[in-house]
Amino acid sequence: MMRYWYLLKLLWQWKALKEVTPHRWKLLWKVFRGESRLPVQIEGALRELSITLPNLYGLLLLLRAGLKPQVEKSDELRWELAPGRFFHTRLATGMDLMTLYEVFVRQDYGSDFSDKVVLDVGAYNGDSAVFFALRGAKKVIALEPYPPSYDLAKANITRMNLQDKILLIHGALGVQDGHEAFQVASAEPDANTLNPTPLTQKLITFDQVIEVPVYSLEGLVKGYGPFDFVKLDCEGCEFAIVQGTPEAILKSIPAWHIEYHASPAPLEARLRALGFQTRRAMDRFGLGYLWARKE
Repeated sequence: MMRYWYLLKLLWQWKALKEVTPHRWKLLWKVFRGESRLPVQIEGALRELSITLPNLYGLLLLLRAGLKPQVEKSDELRWELAPGRFFHTRLATGMDLMTLYEVFVRQDYGSDFSDKVVLDVGAYNGDSAVFFALRGAKKVIALEPYPPSYDLAKANITRMNLQDKILLIHGALGVQDGHEAFQVASAEPDANTLNPTPLTQKLITFDQVIEVPVYSLEGLVKGYGPFDFVKLDCEGCEFAIVQGTPEAILKSIPAWHIEYHASPAPLEARLRALGFQTRRAMDRFGLGYLWARKE
């Protein structure tokens, strides 16, 4: 079903699609057939690359925004996000190029983090942590539980020379410290979660379970806070965190950006009761963003 949705999105961008390939009909036919190797033009050369549909669409949007990638290897691109410093993204799994567009071009989390201490939950490949640091954050504490994404994020932070600003922790966010079973979708690592919601269970194929370290928000605030801003993108854990964390800890954080994966009404009710103003963004079919700020 998602294949046809992306096919429609690509057709809608027909004129711009020529920036991705000189063989637009061939590419769309391959997408229609469900093929993963697609004719993509990068650095003036046409290549047959294994690329997911979210990454293909993300590539189109990034090229339209003026970002030009270089081919690092057959399943990886690199992007110069600061002069002489490069960030690597995967092609054959996940949606690295789509999230790169959302963070750096659309700026879903905002644009100015000057002198802020940021907690980045769901660091993925490191894109948001790098963005916060490049946009002025004094310190970024970033959590990523999935080992391949953690390794890529760690390498990206080093490539971007931001080790002094970003502390990357291997682990997930939970209500209590410890270790827990973590649901893994190998083909869609952006969807990995401790707490899959009914919606994500319907949309995502989880094919592995691994044990990961878990850190509580209370422990992170005491160890690394206070935090000025929390980005919470943990594919379902948002409900347990907001409902299960002590009031004083939640109230100590003045600004939140929460990606939700079911009706956000319980999140809104809890945060409003604690004195936050909330608003939704990109709200579609139980998925979207919830902003919360102290009044």
